[in-house]
Amino acid sequence: MTAFAVQPVTGADLDLLVDLYARSFDEPYARPALESLIDSPGAWAAIAWRDGPAGRQGVGFIIARMVAGEGEILSLGVPVPARRRGVGRALLTDALYRLALSGADDVFLEVGEDNPGAVALYRGLGFRQVGRRRGYYLRKNGRRVSALIMRYPVKKSDYSLE
Repeated sequence: MTAFAVQPVTGADLDLLVDLYARSFDEPYARPALESLIDSPGAWAAIAWRDGPAGRQGVGFIIARMVAGEGEILSLGVPVPARRRGVGRALLTDALYRLALSGADDVFLEVGEDNPGAVALYRGLGFRQVGRRRGYYLRKNGRRVSALIMRYPVKKSDYSLE
């Protein structure tokens, strides 16, 4: 597995964040919308970086927030060429650690039921389905897809917080 450095997004990284988002999902986010999202109370974003022959490259991102004792993964994106290489796991593991340190008791996320790779990643890290939003996502082809609501119960002992 390749090693990744996961680092918080800075102002200099915003164009890269917009690009990574656009290459990861059907519907891109405009820079002002992403800026507003990560500037909201309790929110933050991080990028996974990999060093390679072409230099340092951003290969994925995560946007999360902490509100009233609950963590939420708002978005986790890895462009297709970098998938299935541990990028998503590295980003999510880092986010869970940061949210645990911030005092989260639970972490929630939503994922399209048509994304078995992401569902498997989340389940493998301890997330369990707790609900469903029918027809929540609209795909490029016009098809509606349900979102699975998943929960991760933070075990403080896993993060040396007890």
